[in-house]
Amino acid sequence: MVLDLDQNRSKVQQVADAISSAISSGEFKEGDLLPSINKTSSEFSLSRDTVYKAFQKLKAKGIIESAPTKGYFVTKAVNTIFVLLDVFSSFKDDFYKELISHLPVNYRLDLYFHQFNEKLFNNLITDSLGRYDLYIVTNFINDVYYDVLDRLDNSKVLLIDLGKFKKDKFSYVCQGFDNTLYDCLTSGLDLLQKYNEIRFIFPLEAEHPKSCLPFFMKFCEDNKLKHQLVRRKMKVSDVSEGVVYLLARHSDVVEFVKICRAKKLKLGEDVGLITFNDTPMLEVIENGISAISTDFKQIGKLTAEYIKTRKKIQTYVPTKLIVRGSL
Repeated sequence: MVLDLDQNRSKVQQVADAISSAISSGEFKEGDLLPSINKTSSEFSLSRDTVYKAFQKLKAKGIIESAPTKGYFVTKAVNTIFVLLDVFSSFKDDFYKELISHLPVNYRLDLYFHQFNEKLFNNLITDSLGRYDLYIVTNFINDVYYDVLDRLDNSKVLLIDLGKFKKDKFSYVCQGFDNTLYDCLTSGLDLLQKYNEIRFIFPLEAEHPKSCLPFFMKFCEDNKLKHQLVRRKMKVSDVSEGVVYLLARHSDVVEFVKICRAKKLKLGEDVGLITFNDTPMLEVIENGISAISTDFKQIGKLTAEYIKTRKKIQTYVPTKLIVRGSL
């Protein structure tokens, strides 16, 4: 068992994590006796109380148990899972909460974010090699395959969310962005036709996959809708009566609503609004903001099932247009 104490973290938690890692790596197997409290405290120069509390943490989770005169032994193997997401958001929080709610206590998830930083993405994966039982990864870009993924055992990898590239050797649970956008807009065509123009505000720095843009253009051209693609930050002058807006960023939604109020434009009548990735916030702004969204809770459930069964899965979670008062 390896224990390098960090003064910035609880000693109790560090001891519990070290024992969990030793169980996960196979150093201690199911049924094996663990070193005694006295031996552990002496070896790592810790108080008996610290070690005892760490053992109790693991016992409470059902990972270890104790027997009179014998000591503590392993009851369940600990599975350590590397989870790499892009950024924190309310919908990724939905995914993660759903994931952990469907996993038994003997699964430990280490959560990281690459923040759409390519160097960080590569380094986090490289540093994780050989340290985890499974790898759950949101790719860096939707339509680009990153060679660092080849350093992982593909039988232990689940790609989630982004994945418009050849990935047959991996398991994946992804959402669509291209034809999916076309189909979602088609489902709301009658409502979109209330307006004189459809305008997609898609700043250059937007994180939403750019591969969807040709499908927006195709939808508008196929349905003879006047349209405009705006590749910069939204301005007050961009908001006009008779236009329905598609906003790529949630940060623009609040600003859009403020502009509409200042111009006395009523959402769903004078102007229309659709954004991406549904959240509870969108339900309560004005009369509700329409959204094109996949079910991130479903992605969480499917990810948990993959982790528990290790059965290969390759699927796209459906995306739909959620119509609210803004349209």
